[in-house]
Amino acid sequence: MKKIYFTPGPTELYPGAQEDLLEALDKNIFSINHRSPEFMEIYRQTAGSLKKLMNIPDSFHIFFLSSATECMDRIIMNCSAKDTFHFVNGAFAERFYKTAIDLKRNAVKAEAEYGAGFDFDNVKIENNPEVICITQNETSTGVAIDVENIYKLKKDYPNAVIAVDIVTSAPYVNLDFNLIDCAFFSVQKGFGLPAGLGVLMVNDRCIEKAAQLQNSETGIGSYHNFLTLLENAKKYQTSETPNVLGIYLLGKVCDHFLKEGIDNIRKSTDEKAELVYDFFDKHNSYKPFVKNPADRSKTILVIDTGDRQSQIKKALSENGYIAGSGYGKLKDTQIRIANFPMHNLNDVKKILEVVNKTY
Repeated sequence: MKKIYFTPGPTELYPGAQEDLLEALDKNIFSINHRSPEFMEIYRQTAGSLKKLMNIPDSFHIFFLSSATECMDRIIMNCSAKDTFHFVNGAFAERFYKTAIDLKRNAVKAEAEYGAGFDFDNVKIENNPEVICITQNETSTGVAIDVENIYKLKKDYPNAVIAVDIVTSAPYVNLDFNLIDCAFFSVQKGFGLPAGLGVLMVNDRCIEKAAQLQNSETGIGSYHNFLTLLENAKKYQTSETPNVLGIYLLGKVCDHFLKEGIDNIRKSTDEKAELVYDFFDKHNSYKPFVKNPADRSKTILVIDTGDRQSQIKKALSENGYIAGSGYGKLKDTQIRIANFPMHNLNDVKKILEVVNKTY
């Protein structure tokens, strides 16, 4: 029986990616040089399709890195010399914070209980941060931050670079890039591709900050500093040999999404999420981990299952569905159900039927 992966990432492969991969083999994409005109065209097309899909302004630059975790590292190195501030309500927001600590920054954090959002009106940011880091959709807990709160941070702290983790909300999240400074994701989540490619989008403010810091004692890195990345990106090239296949496939998936329509993708995502949350809100034993509906992610749905988690996952697997476990200390008492564009409504309904039978 073929398994369908509803895991948070890597997740189910986007259906059209198989044909795209065969096309890449036919075109011998694996062998082209990253300084060649052929690669430059792949970079150009992928960056263009991504900008069109997510309404990213032309003033933003698209950098291709190895992972979202590397994106965190590069943002801290290139946009801060000393002070950063972090909103932490899960393991990946904590990773962003610890990245700054490891890079010897004066990192300050506001913490929310796992499963809860922030009371933004009462968060005090007093360390005059150069960068404010927000995990818009926390993969570990299924908490999403309303983008309006992110925009307000930009207004209230105009001197800070606003950096947004959209790893498990892209391309669903409708983010106004004019009201942030940089954002990043990895392709094995909402784009349904094999892992190994991180995408970082930065504006000129980030570039200017990196230029200011270039000769500082802290440094901004070598091949992957923003200035070197930009120098190459202007030529539709990368600093060193990249994941050429990943970049090619990302462009293809973006084109598929454009054909499907981002509004249709968002509508479908909302419909599936509403179905799942409504089911578990009414369930006698299994409940959504995030209690406040306004804080619930539409793309990572986390459910408290208690000591029945292993039975639920086993029943789902026997019916062809792989759900994610909880994260960290909640690994054995929760399931995480991904809700990305490649997950269809009929399969979501079948998952709920299976869960209902395991009660």
